[in-house]
Amino acid sequence: MLRNAEYGPRATGYVKGKSLIVGLLLPWALTACMPGTIETAVGTGIVLEQERKYEYQHNVERAVDLYIADHADSPCTNGEDRVLDSAVEIIKKYRLSGFKEVVERLETIYRDPQQTDSVRAAALYNMAVLHSRNEPPNKARAREYFKRLYIEFPDHYRCIFEESEWRDSMIEKQLLLPGETVESFLEDAERDIERRQAE
Repeated sequence: MLRNAEYGPRATGYVKGKSLIVGLLLPWALTACMPGTIETAVGTGIVLEQERKYEYQHNVERAVDLYIADHADSPCTNGEDRVLDSAVEIIKKYRLSGFKEVVERLETIYRDPQQTDSVRAAALYNMAVLHSRNEPPNKARAREYFKRLYIEFPDHYRCIFEESEWRDSMIEKQLLLPGETVESFLEDAERDIERRQAE
């Protein structure tokens, strides 16, 4: 008994010492493994980000192609309904901030009285198109910009407002809210335009 009691505290000290050594060595052993783990995680993150970027750029290109196809039958004969190539490039290049940056630049141009009417009208038109074609589309904002374009710049972009099957198909595709028809949209737009012109 005395002998066991004598070795008991030593045995406990031995276990504690062993635990201390394991406790000190384990983090070092894990740290030795960490660089590879971190590199793998970073590498995987870079690959995923690249995949997202390429998918996003592909989606932007697809949206541009769809816009071009939609406007192939446009009544605008001078190409005034084209979207700015520079805006598309910025949106394509900067996945997270490109759209916001382009819209802010266009808004600045639109609000600058030093710019000509044609430049300001083009900024408004491009904002309307970008909002209507964004994913998801902001139809309310697009409608507002198209109305402003119609009211504020009566000598510009009249080709897109002329009555035609093309115009009605674009309204149906890009601007209608749930439950609306092309006719109800046009009636509402007409009332809103008359109200604004009277102010």
